[in-house]
Amino acid sequence: MELVKEKVLSVEKLVKVNAYIASTLAYIIIFPYISPIYSFAFSILLLTALYKDFYKYFTVSRFILNTVGIFLVLLMTLQINPDNIVQPALDTITVLLGLKLLEDKKFRDYMQVYLIVALILSGYTLLSISMVFLLYLVFFVFFLNYGVILLSYYQKDPSLTFDLKQLRSFILKTSLIPVFSIPITVFLFFALPRTSYPMLTFLQGQGKGKTGFSDNVSLGDVSSIQQDDSVVARVVMKKVGEVYLRGVVFDYFDGKRWQSQEKFLNTKFTRLSGQKVEYTVYLEPTYQQYLFSVDIPYNITSPTGFILFRNQDLTYKVDKPITSKVRYEGESFITDSYYQELNSSIYLQLPQISSDIVNLAKQLKKQTPQETAQEISNYLQNFSYSLKDLPSGENPLEDFLFKTKKGNCEYFASAMAVLLRLNGIPSRLVGGYKTFAYNETGGYYIFREKDAHVWVESYIDGRWVKFDPTPPIRNVVVESLYRQNFIKQWLELIDYYYTTFIVNYDFSKQIQLINKIKSNFTNTNLKLSFSLNKNFLAAAFLFLIFIYLVYVFIKHLSEPYEKRVLNLFLKKMKKLGYEKKENEGLEEFVLKIDNPNIKEKALNFVKAYESFLFKDIKITEKEFNYLKELLKDL
Repeated sequence: MELVKEKVLSVEKLVKVNAYIASTLAYIIIFPYISPIYSFAFSILLLTALYKDFYKYFTVSRFILNTVGIFLVLLMTLQINPDNIVQPALDTITVLLGLKLLEDKKFRDYMQVYLIVALILSGYTLLSISMVFLLYLVFFVFFLNYGVILLSYYQKDPSLTFDLKQLRSFILKTSLIPVFSIPITVFLFFALPRTSYPMLTFLQGQGKGKTGFSDNVSLGDVSSIQQDDSVVARVVMKKVGEVYLRGVVFDYFDGKRWQSQEKFLNTKFTRLSGQKVEYTVYLEPTYQQYLFSVDIPYNITSPTGFILFRNQDLTYKVDKPITSKVRYEGESFITDSYYQELNSSIYLQLPQISSDIVNLAKQLKKQTPQETAQEISNYLQNFSYSLKDLPSGENPLEDFLFKTKKGNCEYFASAMAVLLRLNGIPSRLVGGYKTFAYNETGGYYIFREKDAHVWVESYIDGRWVKFDPTPPIRNVVVESLYRQNFIKQWLELIDYYYTTFIVNYDFSKQIQLINKIKSNFTNTNLKLSFSLNKNFLAAAFLFLIFIYLVYVFIKHLSEPYEKRVLNLFLKKMKKLGYEKKENEGLEEFVLKIDNPNIKEKALNFVKAYESFLFKDIKITEKEFNYLKELLKDL
């Protein structure tokens, strides 16, 4: 009974087929989005590479291919601008994939093919997301996983073979990795909180908070506050003493919490005066929409990529949360008051207030609003500043004024604003930062989360007047936290210079640099009279490559069968790890092979080859095909 021999596939052929499948599918996905000239170029390169690898082998100079690749990258830089980035990159990467397929490929070359395919898929996501792409993505997750593992076998032993049963088992087992990893990834995506705050905040302890800026002021929520050293902003400006950084205005009080209603104020006129300063702000990611300004702002610029909104209470917001370092510039006045004509009645709103607080407000009232405001501020200066044992009952403000008589800036500012409103004086809270920490070497103020501060603005005689009722001891507490040794100061300075370099040299600056180089390149002393047509250059250069490939192809077909089959043999042996020396005979070379199986098959080929060669006759196409079949067994 005759046994049917099961078909066997070499790992080398499987790796090669995988590379072409991945490349072809990537091209199909991106086809509608790449330029016709680049699409045509890739098609020619792909077909030529298929012919070379699966039908008739011929060599292509790696130097020529690398030169073409470098030229295409340079050409891509001439096409890039802020509004057109993805298109030139995808065009170039697609043709680079075709060039890579045309090379004589080893392990690293196949890995580069997979990497380029991944880049193409990433680029596609910037152009379109559809359910079809999701199917492609799922397929590639499985396919590339299988391909990379197969490559590891190829690197170890290119002569390894699989029968169909072994191949099916291999594919099934390698698929288990993405099968288990995808559900875990989906679970983590939905389970993990996507927040800028630490996941393990419950470890901080009950009733504790951290210093820092917030879009509301809440009294009684925490009993103690921890200092946070995190840097919020660096403001490059001349030294002017203590600096307030304005962030948000709070105008509505419900008894425990101040909020910003952001109502339309119907402001008619604003006039600023005082010491004018110019500055540059380097703001860390805050994950909020507020921009901070020095004291009373006259104007600030919009950070790159944001839309800026100016509120009538002289605060600024942008259209989306700030999730990366940003830079902007501003002009402000250092002053304790500024004139603004507006309807101030909204700044008299109050919830139900206890009779004790009402009576205290009456006791502190003087002849004029200015005198009353100063009297309230002086009264609160006798209280104690503290970050511990804060009032935390149902009536935190009342407890602060009559029981504990100690608290942080939120309590002092809240108490003053309520007492002012009870006396008919419009008032509001301003939230931001306050510091005197100035780096003399770098020429900038540094603001940390522990510098978060709240103060009061009272509307008196048509002017907003700044009051800071928090006792001066607060400055002493914060100052003690700023005492750094020499090494820490220099580390902070290095961090500042790194931040300014990263923020200033953003992607738009890189594009500007490329455009400047491009401008210099296209306006050399040669004074070319024609404009640079990039598509024409690409077409012309790719046409030259096409001519070169035709030349290589014709040259290959014109070679006698004796030379072609010998080149195939030597190439195959080189892949197997055996390279023939120039002065070495074929049989002498084969007899040195240490693998008995490869040695026997190679010797069979050499004897058959020499039997034709020694007859001094040309090998026919039939004999050439016979020798190629012998090579397939190697």
